[in-house]
Amino acid sequence: MKHKTGRRKLFRLLPMMALCLCLTGCSRENAQEAIEKAQESLQDITSMSYDITMDMEMSGGGQTVAMSTTASADYILEPAQMKLDMEVSMNGMGGMGTSSYLVEENGVYTLYTGISNGSQTYWQVSEMENMDSYTQYNAEANLELYLSSAESFQENGEEIIGETKTVRYDGVISGDALSQVIKNSGISAQMAALGLDESISDSMFRDLKDLPVSIWIAEDTYIPMKYEMDMTGLIQNIMTGILSGMDEDAAGTDIRIDRVLISMTIHNINNITSIEVPKDALAAGLTGASGLEDTTRVVTEELNEENYQSFFQPAQDLGYQYVGRTYCKAPEGMLGEGAFLTAYLPYGNQLSYSDDGLTVQSSAHGMHVSQTTLYTEGNAQTVVDQAYQELVDSGIELIDQEIGETQYDADYDIAYKQIAFYEGEPRVAILYADYKQNNYYLYAQITYMPEQFDDQYPAMLDELSDAFALSLPQFALSQFY
Repeated sequence: MKHKTGRRKLFRLLPMMALCLCLTGCSRENAQEAIEKAQESLQDITSMSYDITMDMEMSGGGQTVAMSTTASADYILEPAQMKLDMEVSMNGMGGMGTSSYLVEENGVYTLYTGISNGSQTYWQVSEMENMDSYTQYNAEANLELYLSSAESFQENGEEIIGETKTVRYDGVISGDALSQVIKNSGISAQMAALGLDESISDSMFRDLKDLPVSIWIAEDTYIPMKYEMDMTGLIQNIMTGILSGMDEDAAGTDIRIDRVLISMTIHNINNITSIEVPKDALAAGLTGASGLEDTTRVVTEELNEENYQSFFQPAQDLGYQYVGRTYCKAPEGMLGEGAFLTAYLPYGNQLSYSDDGLTVQSSAHGMHVSQTTLYTEGNAQTVVDQAYQELVDSGIELIDQEIGETQYDADYDIAYKQIAFYEGEPRVAILYADYKQNNYYLYAQITYMPEQFDDQYPAMLDELSDAFALSLPQFALSQFY
């Protein structure tokens, strides 16, 4: 099973690296003078747009995978505003697209991230005290850091970029400097978030080879206009580190990085006056909604203590026939007293609530979903791991060889784990947690009940996958018996 926002660990690293390693260097009058003038030019920039492309090819186990990442951004420095669109495709096939908006207001940074499945965009909203965790997307801040790390650059001709006459400089970022640049850009922390401890993460960035880079600098303003770099050796080094930190079987895997080429072009300098966040994203910010639309909406007009359990109907406005919308109570500490949350469950005649009204569950067409809201000082992975431990402590008959690892996406604070067990009949379940607000998480257990599979089961599964923004696996009856 793959989360739509997660994908494989390897491929999740690549778009992030394409955005954060916009390394530069130069040399005309001489290298040092050109670098200093380029650094000075950054002080006059108030806004910019930039486009990034990355082409990557890797091979292993007799297979070759080609991956392309494209991203475009508009950025205003003060107060910080950013729009970032990114798309990833694999082997020429269209892939996942995301749109992100970062807004600073009164020292608080709000990040809106939309994930598109082709027909609908799901918005995730989070707040940050600073931009430290978003540094890899801050081109201006990274330029200052990377320019100071450039060395051994030489002039290599002139070129017109857009309508700007530029001078090209070729050179390297040395391995020692690159190691510090990468660590300062937050990649080590990203590696740790993917399950690698800090010692392993740090070891990946030792003894790096020099990184070849080219930069095009405007002849009149000295503003950096374009960058190209060959990151093949760097990504191979990181991949070797990743594999060495895995189990013995994975560590023995032979994965070769054949090509990683990155290009960035800057344009529209000082011409952006504002960036407008879409209304749907703002609505998600007000309600805390993300993968499940309207999940944390406060409903006050119709719902009350007496009737909130009576609204279960198919969510036809979202195109669902087999998934229904209902409501459950919100924890008082989350939204205040008397608030309700929206829940999306298999639509049938088996809707039931816990005594306190905080948990609701339903079954239909071979799928059972139980949903509640949990508080934790940790993260989504904490919620899933605690839920799993409670199942273990309950004495449930788990099928050990079918228990998967907890998968965690730090960017979106979403986690899931696939388990299998016996409950009279064999079962497979997905334990899922998704951050909402104020340390509260939506928690759901999505369970397959094979003895109830029918002709509507595939359609039910598709709608649940869409509702939870998960790629839920489709199991055949023969896989259970």
